[in-house]
Amino acid sequence: MVKDEYIIYTDGACSGNPGPGGWGALIRHRGEETEISGSAANTTNQRMELQAAVEALRSTPSGSIIKLYSDSAYLVNCFKQSWMDRWLKNGWRNSKGEQVENRDLWEQLLELARERKVEWIKVKGHSFDEDNKRVDILARGALRSGNPVSDDPELSQITFVDEGVRYEDEAGVESLRRMGILTGGGDCPGLNAVIRAVVKGATYNYEMEVIGFNNGFRGLVENDAAVINDKDVSGILNRGGTILGTSNRDNPFDYRPDGSDYRKTGCDRSDDAVKNIRKWGIECLVVIGGDGSLLLAHRFSKLGVPIIGIPKTIDNDLPATDVTFGFDSAVTTATEAIDKIHTTAESHHRVMVVEVMGRHAGWIALQAGMAGGGDIIIIPEIPFDYEHIIDKISDRRRRGKKFSIIVVAEGAYHTGEEPVYQNKGNVKRLGGIGPIISEEIEKRTGMESRATVLGHLQRGGSPTSYDRVLATRFGVKAVELFREGRFNEMVCLKGNQIESVPLEEAVAGTKRVDPESEQVRAAIAVGTSFGCAL
Repeated sequence: MVKDEYIIYTDGACSGNPGPGGWGALIRHRGEETEISGSAANTTNQRMELQAAVEALRSTPSGSIIKLYSDSAYLVNCFKQSWMDRWLKNGWRNSKGEQVENRDLWEQLLELARERKVEWIKVKGHSFDEDNKRVDILARGALRSGNPVSDDPELSQITFVDEGVRYEDEAGVESLRRMGILTGGGDCPGLNAVIRAVVKGATYNYEMEVIGFNNGFRGLVENDAAVINDKDVSGILNRGGTILGTSNRDNPFDYRPDGSDYRKTGCDRSDDAVKNIRKWGIECLVVIGGDGSLLLAHRFSKLGVPIIGIPKTIDNDLPATDVTFGFDSAVTTATEAIDKIHTTAESHHRVMVVEVMGRHAGWIALQAGMAGGGDIIIIPEIPFDYEHIIDKISDRRRRGKKFSIIVVAEGAYHTGEEPVYQNKGNVKRLGGIGPIISEEIEKRTGMESRATVLGHLQRGGSPTSYDRVLATRFGVKAVELFREGRFNEMVCLKGNQIESVPLEEAVAGTKRVDPESEQVRAAIAVGTSFGCAL
């Protein structure tokens, strides 16, 4: 420990709001510990939290370096998230335009903090930190000793405000509202941008808290969660992946600790997930995911959990939104790969087959194929035939073009057959159609052919500017829905506007490419083949 550093824990306790209260503080310096406490006959829990911090800081000399731990998110956030700066600018009025309660104590805290270097640290509920539990007991003891039960019959049945669940707002009446958030299913570029938008939108505009559950629905079941603040989301806008982690093999309704293999082998732990949401005092759970994750979210909404969905998938196959974030980034990655493969195909006079993701929808193959100048685009919505593929390659050779680029979606299949799956133990995954097509072309034409399976390259890397903006807009809209009390909806893009639709509409079916669509017709108009007669 630095010789001038103080470690401080503070807590307040109150029976009723207003009502009898007590406060306590534990101060450590150079190996020594000091406990201080006090009480008040008619006060609020917020005032006791502030009083504890004031008295603790007064016990330290000016110029001290202090780490102050509190389980009051309200107290910590006032300093860490610049609420105090806004109050001063607005004449000690909160975001609602109301006078800030306990201004006298806030002013004392501000002055004391200016004279010291204070790091404000939020700790979890009393069961998670022994020092915090100790100072909580100290505050409760001060309440009882300062307000003897014999002197006040109403104190015989004291109930305490639990700061691990609810928080007073600036007026000292309402609770500091909490949102939960998780990322489920496969990862994709833009997840961090959404998390950032939700956290910043909630804390900057409405002074709310966001609780992040780690590793998708697994964190919900196992209660693996923590408060996410502005500092946590700093610098993540351009980062791929998700700071919360994700999983596509953890179903709370069919749960196994080591992940589901898509057979019903686990147990229903949805009740545990709901209990954990309530433990954190969460009023709404934001689920960022594709059809699988949003379907689970919809099931939780049936259990009474308020849900707001945010559509995420590189496949762009959710029917209730024009576009999902992550799709543009995946198309950009695939297009760049096709551009690079184009030059080697031309140099070696080869047929190059590029397999892209998309599951049972051909959006990535269609758009990346068009953007990359694919000669043949093969998608699940239009079953292919080898004769038409060979005819296209042969026609190109007759016109002096000695190479061809074929872009194929992983869910594509030959007419009269089924999609190709790879068996990984008990798990079946789409993929492998690209190499099969490549081998068949070489066998039938004698031309050298190579297949490249892009796979998870399309999920990784930095999101495009389009996805960063779309993800930000989605996250902000989710916070707005929460503030308006509109739950069990999914945010979506309709034209140029961010809107919302009922969650049950969001998980109804799969959006697939229309073979008669303008995009398909445009591709055909420039000579692109879809491996069949259209």
